[in-house]
Amino acid sequence: MFRFQHPEFFWLGILPVLIIAGFFLNAWFSGKSWSNWGSALSNEKVLGKLKNKPSFLWFGGLAAILLSIAAVNPQWGYKTETVENKTADIYLCLDISNSMLAEDVAPNRLERARRFALDLSSAFKTDRIGLIVFAGNAYIQSPLTSDWHAIELYLNAAHPDQAGTQGTAIGEAIRLATKSGKNSEEPGEGAIIIITDGEDHDSDAPLAIQESIAKGWSTYVVGVGTEEGGTIPIMINGNKDVKRDETGQPVKTKLNKQLMTDLASKGNGKYYDLNSIPTIIDDLKSELTKLERGHLEKRSFSDHKSYFQWFLLPALLLILMYASVNYKHEVI
Repeated sequence: MFRFQHPEFFWLGILPVLIIAGFFLNAWFSGKSWSNWGSALSNEKVLGKLKNKPSFLWFGGLAAILLSIAAVNPQWGYKTETVENKTADIYLCLDISNSMLAEDVAPNRLERARRFALDLSSAFKTDRIGLIVFAGNAYIQSPLTSDWHAIELYLNAAHPDQAGTQGTAIGEAIRLATKSGKNSEEPGEGAIIIITDGEDHDSDAPLAIQESIAKGWSTYVVGVGTEEGGTIPIMINGNKDVKRDETGQPVKTKLNKQLMTDLASKGNGKYYDLNSIPTIIDDLKSELTKLERGHLEKRSFSDHKSYFQWFLLPALLLILMYASVNYKHEVI
């Protein structure tokens, strides 16, 4: 496949035309000027000598043409490069239960969590990232992948409607991550980052965390929401209302900070409050650099072959020849 990498530089092609046109205009005006001096015979002798004087301007014109072609960089064919690097395995586990719709943080818990997860996946896009969403059950949205754009796509689609049952199945999400992650033959360590409000959790999470540690996983927990809590908005017959209990009182959901702190501590990780988002990603980067990166990732990149040098080198040689030959002629 043939192409020009920088077609916007095609305008440089007018430079050699201007140079050659300028040379002829200068010669014409010089002839006009000489005709005003001396006799016709003397002028004819002088102009004849000027015409017979060799000109090396064509060196410069040809060099300008070659430089213009080099600037647009003609390319054809492909070259393939393979890059190898060691990556860490990171699973994002996002809570999509109804309580995540609470608006005690603006615009709501789920949206704040989603934005954070997007920033997080971008920050670690050189590693392998997987995505699990959970409520009453856990679901793999994406296995471990180096394609962080796929993670971004799934995160933007995350919503409580995806959950078949309600609840906060943290333990199931952890087990799913360890089961779907690196196999026992792969060296290295992995990280599970859980983003949740911790409400209505199951009692299985501590045991699941202990099992994940044995398989080389550390668990970090990011809490979203406030300890003061907030109501859960719902739509009833097209009208906005809030979730209520059997007595008709609004249900208030609160951030379960104690639970999440305990889980992170048992998982050899840390607990973070989403309200301190400017420092969370930097701290996680520092934490995850400690992971043993054992997975060898091979990536192949295809690119066009460039041939600008075929035109650049002759152009430089012509410029040197023009300067050298013209100087010698003028001196001699």
